[in-house]
Amino acid sequence: MLTGDLDAWLPHFRGLEERIADAIEAAWPVCIAPLQSKKNAMTHEDHITEHLVQSLIRTKLMSGRIIYQYTLLAEDGGGNVSAPSNIDFVLTIGDDEDVYLACECKRLNVPYKTGVRGLVGEYVDEGLMRFVTGQYSSGLPLAMMLGYVMNAKTDVARRGLRRTLALRSARIGLQSELDAAVVNGRPVRFRTTHACAPGHIIEVAHTLLPWP
Repeated sequence: MLTGDLDAWLPHFRGLEERIADAIEAAWPVCIAPLQSKKNAMTHEDHITEHLVQSLIRTKLMSGRIIYQYTLLAEDGGGNVSAPSNIDFVLTIGDDEDVYLACECKRLNVPYKTGVRGLVGEYVDEGLMRFVTGQYSSGLPLAMMLGYVMNAKTDVARRGLRRTLALRSARIGLQSELDAAVVNGRPVRFRTTHACAPGHIIEVAHTLLPWP
């Protein structure tokens, strides 16, 4: 676990997040190129993430290790150990297995035969909530989320997320929400901060990536 004040660690984590977000943006066209033939086959987020992580590893731009499906071990009162969940991927920080920059990935605006499903509720309830409850990144100051916007309409996805975050603000302990400047042709980025169940504040950096 981190020692000292989490606020003192936040600038370091923000610096790492900015570097990995830039690396993700650079790797995105490379990682999705082999998947374009599957565009109409409803490519699952796990398969997209596998390609993205492999592309990130190959860039060799990040200090630390990028680990896909990072396993979290849990021990109950009787000493029984289990692996109840995996984070989509993490960037390790130092030698402590409890200190990492986590990234959870979800699809948004997925086209189906019956129409486009926003899946913003799933993004919040099955992704963001894992950080709010402390299931992921417990005792850490910052985490990441990626939204794979499957119809490329990142502005629409952002509006849907803004509405859903407002509706669930009490449940997710939402304290603030800040959008980065929108740059045409680049991913949409924003940050949220949350009061977590374990008692600390966590900042979550969101990046919405357009699927061409």
